[in-house]
Amino acid sequence: MRWLIKNPAPSDSRRTKWGDYHFGRSLTKYLERLGHDVQTQYDPHWDEDASCDVVLVLRGKYASPPADVHAGALRVMWNISHPDDVELDEYESYDMVFVASRTLADSLGSMLHTPVLPLLQCTDLEEFGPPSDVDGPRTDIIFIGNTRDVERPGVLWAIDYGIRLKIWGRGWSDWSAGEYVVDDYFPNEDLGQLYARSRATLNDHWDDMKKYGFINNRIFDALACGLPVVSDWHDELHAMFPTGILYYRDRSEFDSCMEELLLNYPHVQREVTSASAMVRERFSFQQRAQVLAETVEATLLS
Repeated sequence: MRWLIKNPAPSDSRRTKWGDYHFGRSLTKYLERLGHDVQTQYDPHWDEDASCDVVLVLRGKYASPPADVHAGALRVMWNISHPDDVELDEYESYDMVFVASRTLADSLGSMLHTPVLPLLQCTDLEEFGPPSDVDGPRTDIIFIGNTRDVERPGVLWAIDYGIRLKIWGRGWSDWSAGEYVVDDYFPNEDLGQLYARSRATLNDHWDDMKKYGFINNRIFDALACGLPVVSDWHDELHAMFPTGILYYRDRSEFDSCMEELLLNYPHVQREVTSASAMVRERFSFQQRAQVLAETVEATLLS
């Protein structure tokens, strides 16, 4: 089968610094291993013609191309982020929609004629895994991410708490955190090794992702490496991982997470074990590629 993936990452030199690029890179790898032919178009080249059987739009920051592009191909959306930006009419312009939230998929299913299925984010187990080949104890509490021009409280609270945080990302000098920045970028292909030797990572979600129950891929990547995560709370995340993540909803709860992390780390590590096993069993790109391929093939044959 011929797949055309439309990826919102830019087509210029910034491409490899976008998480969507690496999301598509891993998905392509596993679709090709299933015997499919996969092409990718990056922003702003989504309207260029290409011969394909199925168009898969990774719906992140940008909306889909016009509906008349690639006439005759099955049009599929996988909404992996920015759910507030997607209107109902956009969902309806597809033949099939996957959503990285069970909560939103259930809600949309009662409002749309287009079939809607939940398909959560995931991790590439060939890049993120247990630290079997890493020597020595885990060190450093880390955060990988840009400021996004918004306050990211967990990072600022950690610094205020006294954590010698290590940050990889851009824009932190504007938030008086520049001295904690190691570099403005960490190569995604090497991120699993950093996770495998780190002590913990901070995590947060966009507000609309929390609102609609989306779980970002940092959760799955970190847990696959057995890395403890300190994350903002949302209901769908907590329902999936009631243990294995240290949750905060305000500054007081964040400080409690730091205290637990610093004073009771062996227990924190043990709590991650079952969550890590579940991620490796149920949340891999290999499994997602299989679901996409089987669902699309069944639809085309029906």
